Amino acid sequence: MNGWMGTILRVDLTSRKVVKEVMPERWVHAFVGGRGLNARLLYDEVKAGTDPLGPENKLIIGVGPCNGTIVPGSQRFTVTFKSPITGHYGDSNSGGSFGAMLKYAGYDLIVIEGAADEPVYLWIDEDRVEIRSARHVWGRTTREASRAIMTELRDPNLSTIVIGPAGENLVRCASVIADLGRALGRAGVGAVFGSKKLKAIAVRGRKGVRVAYPEKLEAAVRDTYEAWNNNRAMYDLVAAYGPSRGQLRYGGMLADKNYRGGAPTGWFSMMSFENQSDRYVKTRACFSCSQGCDHLYVVTRGPFKGTYGEGIELSQPMDYGVRLGLYDFDAVLALGTIADEMGIDYFDSSALMAYACECFEKGLLTEKDTDGLRLEWGNQDVLPRLLTMIARREGIGDVLAEGLGRAPERIGKETQKYAMQTRGMTFAGRDPRSSKGWGLMYAVSSRGPCHVRAFLPESMPDTGWDVSLEGILKKYKDPKNRLLEEGKAELVYWYENLLAFKNSLEICLFTSDPWMFSPSAEPFSIPGLLARFYSATTGFDLSEAEVLHVGERIVNVERAFNVREGLTRKDDRLPERFLYEPMPDGFAKGEVVRLEPMLDEYYACRQWDKVTGFPTKRKLEELGLHEMAVDLETLGRLGVD
Repeated sequence: MNGWMGTILRVDLTSRKVVKEVMPERWVHAFVGGRGLNARLLYDEVKAGTDPLGPENKLIIGVGPCNGTIVPGSQRFTVTFKSPITGHYGDSNSGGSFGAMLKYAGYDLIVIEGAADEPVYLWIDEDRVEIRSARHVWGRTTREASRAIMTELRDPNLSTIVIGPAGENLVRCASVIADLGRALGRAGVGAVFGSKKLKAIAVRGRKGVRVAYPEKLEAAVRDTYEAWNNNRAMYDLVAAYGPSRGQLRYGGMLADKNYRGGAPTGWFSMMSFENQSDRYVKTRACFSCSQGCDHLYVVTRGPFKGTYGEGIELSQPMDYGVRLGLYDFDAVLALGTIADEMGIDYFDSSALMAYACECFEKGLLTEKDTDGLRLEWGNQDVLPRLLTMIARREGIGDVLAEGLGRAPERIGKETQKYAMQTRGMTFAGRDPRSSKGWGLMYAVSSRGPCHVRAFLPESMPDTGWDVSLEGILKKYKDPKNRLLEEGKAELVYWYENLLAFKNSLEICLFTSDPWMFSPSAEPFSIPGLLARFYSATTGFDLSEAEVLHVGERIVNVERAFNVREGLTRKDDRLPERFLYEPMPDGFAKGEVVRLEPMLDEYYACRQWDKVTGFPTKRKLEELGLHEMAVDLETLGRLGVD
């Protein structure tokens, strides 16, 4: 097959058996790769009621047909599993070099099942696959473990994904770190690795990828670069300062002190060019990307001198900064470095700390409960210690390590309203009261509240909206207005379908979005561009409409998994703070999220049952998912047409 390697690597950690399987061609046509194929396999192989931290759960690691090619940003990969945070569908995605290296080793999918009886790591050197002891790196940080494995294998250029102490300790929001600091952060993937005693995966490959039409692929890639080059101001800004640079426009939309305000006064000074320039030391790009929007940073003075890491991602200043009322840039970077070394998700760990700070402020936690720590907003001496305690399950950290859905059961049910979560998982650092489409997006996302499942461009200029949306945008009076609910359901529906397909190609979010292209460039649709990438790589023609149809199929597979696990409409929700407490400041002052009307419209777009939120038989069969319709009908969990 062109684009795909055609091989699934199946690893049973219990029996230590490794098997290579031929990937059915019918799967790739229906689900493409990466996120899509992973979702299909998870539905088939992980049964309802499976313990997320038990040996029956599986880790499915997938790449797409574009990985390892010249397609810009074709380095992503997805790990899929049942989430220990939500108890529903879970996946996490990352960049760097691991996805391309796995493809070059000859594999489209790895399925990891069972659990080892001692710490192990998986070594993949093309056709040679070994399960090796990881006793010597168990207990070590992600950086220490990755370096030790590279030293042992005598290759500093291989690619690794590694868990830290948080994953080993089954912290429910533990992450997996790729390369130096590219995190698979969401849904508790690191805890699933830890439950299997799988410390790391190291991979090396040199096989390359065969594409169907190299000339057509080169033409599509050249068109993309041409559009970038015509917008040098944006391109150079992102390349120089990373994706966080654009977040200056988020003033008024932020999560100040656990979403109690959106316009903190310290935001713009913390995010100044001077602050960032003084700490950046080197630009770093993921595989097959000329942007180099990632950066290595070093703190050279002050109490956090010597702190270093990769990237100043959006969530470092927004979550470890604004969410915690902390505006010392070096302290924010220190928290990000601790999170990467411990292997813990930025979003959920910062939300747990914000929850604890608000409980402390309200007198619901005392110094007796917190081992003498004064959990005050912006306390740069205490917050790094608290983060480490969560990762190591020490003291109050052991309670918080159970996540936002469970911690209030131990601290006190009266604290639940301060746990900003949906299905046990928290949100990005953007308040939906000032971005209504994001509120709906958070509520319905298949893996729990997610900022990139639809990534609605509500804060973007008009050039950030895809030209394919013209018909939808004309149906509503002011659908781009971020303070209005009007039209947001259909837009979330469209973007979810688009990004499900894009995630299955495993292409970076930032390399093929309209906001990166010049307003003066000849407009072309992102579905059309993705269709060109897919067709040139695989040799199979696909229209723009078919791109969205495949994406819709993938979204429905994920929904079917969740419904089979017990999800209903009542789980598509937001915290009371977003629904009933008006935004206190900024341009969205006085706003709340009116979620229910948007849900009704969203279910109508999806052709799901408005009362239950279940997919209907007609929709599932229209998408070629007949067996899932039969499963849900047998369980009495099929929507009414």
